[in-house]
Amino acid sequence: MIRRLRIEGWRAFEQLTLELDEGVTFVVAENGIGKTSLIEAASWGLFGSLSGLDARAASRFGDSDVNVELDLELPDGELLTVQRSMTGRVATLHARLDGTAVETDLGTVLAAAFGASPEFLSRTTLLSSAAVADHSASVSELHQHLCHVFGVDDLQHAAELLRRAQTTAAAEAKRHRQQARRNTEDLDQLREELVNIDRAVQSAELARAESRDAVEEAQRCIDQVRAMQAARAQAQTDLRLLHELLAETRALLGPHNSVDHLADAWGMANATIELRHHLEEAEASATRRADHDRAELAVITAQLSVARDGMSELHDAADECPVCRRELRPEDREAARRRYEHDIDGLLARQRSIQASVDAATQRLRDTRALASRAARLRLPDTPHASVDATETALDIDAATQSLEEARTLDEERLNHAADMRAERSSIEQRIRAEEIIAGQDQESLLAHRREAAADIAAQTMAATADAILTERIDPLVAEITHRWKRVFVNRGELRLRHDGRLVLHRGTHDIGFEQLSSGEKVIALLAARLLVLSSSTRASFLWLDEPLEHLDPSNRRLAASLMATAGVHTRQLLVTTYEERLARQLAASETAAIRYIKAASEE
Repeated sequence: MIRRLRIEGWRAFEQLTLELDEGVTFVVAENGIGKTSLIEAASWGLFGSLSGLDARAASRFGDSDVNVELDLELPDGELLTVQRSMTGRVATLHARLDGTAVETDLGTVLAAAFGASPEFLSRTTLLSSAAVADHSASVSELHQHLCHVFGVDDLQHAAELLRRAQTTAAAEAKRHRQQARRNTEDLDQLREELVNIDRAVQSAELARAESRDAVEEAQRCIDQVRAMQAARAQAQTDLRLLHELLAETRALLGPHNSVDHLADAWGMANATIELRHHLEEAEASATRRADHDRAELAVITAQLSVARDGMSELHDAADECPVCRRELRPEDREAARRRYEHDIDGLLARQRSIQASVDAATQRLRDTRALASRAARLRLPDTPHASVDATETALDIDAATQSLEEARTLDEERLNHAADMRAERSSIEQRIRAEEIIAGQDQESLLAHRREAAADIAAQTMAATADAILTERIDPLVAEITHRWKRVFVNRGELRLRHDGRLVLHRGTHDIGFEQLSSGEKVIALLAARLLVLSSSTRASFLWLDEPLEHLDPSNRRLAASLMATAGVHTRQLLVTTYEERLARQLAASETAAIRYIKAASEE
């Protein structure tokens, strides 16, 4: 039961705190003060989104914070404190059990404490004025809850699975019956078709082999033509390179050389060999010439060094000759100096001349080796120059290509035809296997019919068992509801709760549906059923009702109030909002109920 409710910023309530006890409590307030808001705030605070309420829309000023806090005494005596807030668009929840923070989901705690799902509790413990008289919303929930409480969920689920199995088995049995109608002539016809298609497949495979050979032959032909064209183009290129080498060789070796006749030589390979021979001789000659010039250059360099050393000694000498050690006169010194200078100038001129000759020989040697290297890379066929240069009849590459494309097109057509024949043969084989399997499926057909019958019987039995359990378990509830009804309406028949969760009024031999009852009868019937279901199938010990007496005539109001005032020991707390202050005072005076007033929006 709810021991304390604190509300901040919810609709008309800026701040409200209610301390509550067990028993029946009438909360009296004039219309518009906030009786409905009180129930809605408690429902949102305890159940959150399951209450179906938008806390932002319930905010007192549209965008201010909303805070609801409840102290809920659980059946085992523990105190569950729930604080739920909405700040802007952010909702927060804090729950403590005897002062210790709750780590698990709040719904799990409520379900374990009260023995019912949070969804069922949210629709049976804190009811707004619209939900008090809403029978349609409670029927399916009540039925689902009873199925769960009485343990028939698994039975009903098993019955549904068996019904599906029965449907599947029935379809299989029907298929066996339909397939069994085929006669032997169908199978013979399929086998004859298989013989004919085998012949067609063999013929198609032979034709495909022929067309594949034609494609290969056409491809070989066009490859040969292309190879010949490539060889001719390469020979022409090599011949051009040969003539370029010959021209460069003539330019390098001079006009009086023996390579002039190679341009008219028979066979490009012979011309290339002769050219290489001439280049080798020219390279050897250039090498000898360069070696000779280098040797002569070395001699001149040595002589130049000796002359320069003598010049230096003459310059350093005092009064005697550095060679013969005789007295050296000034005119002798001058004459010796002039001789040294003349010799050095001559040697330098000779050195430059020889160095130029060495450089020329070295360059000639490099050029000769470069030409020889290029000549060595030539791979010319041994054919006359004229056969390469002559204009022969052009090879018909276009005709060869067209023949190849035609052969490929025919091969593709025959390949597709052969594939179609094989696919048709495979289809006929599958149909024959299916017919042969069907011919031997009498036992499987019998088993399919047995499975259908067994699943049908099992499904009916399972469903009947579930209904029987519900009926057996609901019978005590029916008796108690009838008893409570008769305490209010002595001569208005018997109110009964069917096993599917529906309420009916039994009069004589007729059952009157709930929708045909008067407003007062509906309210009292729902109150009796809800009080009983809460006390018998859950451990929830509180029920809050918003305006259950509204729109009832005075007689029915007294009857409904009397029923609520005697709710019983299981429903420890029953809170009812009303504007009927007089009736509330009468019940409070008889010590069967307490009364609380809400006088303004911000206080009790």
